Amino acid sequence: MNLVFLVNYDLPALLALNRIVPACTAHNIQIFYTRKSISDLCPALKQLGEFEVKALEATSNLMSFQQLGAIALNAINTDDFSRYAAAKPDVVVSIRHMSILQAPAIAVPKLAMLNLHSGLLPDYQGVMSTFRALCHREITIGTTLHTIENSDIDRGPVIAKSQTPAQFDQSYLWNVLNLYREGSRNVIKAITQLKSGIPLTSKPQQGRGRYYTFPTATEIDAAPVSLFAQSDAEHLDHFLTD
Repeated sequence: MNLVFLVNYDLPALLALNRIVPACTAHNIQIFYTRKSISDLCPALKQLGEFEVKALEATSNLMSFQQLGAIALNAINTDDFSRYAAAKPDVVVSIRHMSILQAPAIAVPKLAMLNLHSGLLPDYQGVMSTFRALCHREITIGTTLHTIENSDIDRGPVIAKSQTPAQFDQSYLWNVLNLYREGSRNVIKAITQLKSGIPLTSKPQQGRGRYYTFPTATEIDAAPVSLFAQSDAEHLDHFLTD
């Protein structure tokens, strides 16, 4: 099959790819990434973004975006649409992608358009869902694999969920990285099932849940965990082991 991954240029997305891509070598793979400006974010989120970029450049534990052949694609619905469509994907998997997909882009894959969301839906929609769950002192955090049927964010029918104990003695970033061990397995299972010609089963989300955007400086200061720690990037092989 032709697989297209739509990801963001950040550490958790790269970790997820390093878990998923080696399991998909029988397929033709193309990776497109968004790399959005962080200039309009609060200082703490800018620092998080800068930390992740430095970690991406310094890590020897992960295959880099460059080694994976990833290509920047920030305008998938407009200027970059033809490049995306030319990949002729059978399956598209979105992981932390920062563009809201519109109907033409959603219609491109032949078999499925999937999103691996770093939050348990429908309760935690939007960006930095894990941060919100930690702020609410949820005992369990997780990921949701769902289909994308329209431009409603994080509202598609659910294929699978993964659940992981929240670790309040670790940072927000550490908890996010830790989510992708189980979440990536669900992506691999879905791809394997589709290759076998078996349609995915999914269930509509129950309830409207809540959509979150980037937290404010005040919310970050009041959070029970730090956004990141220097050690988060020093032992990435921990997140690659089963």
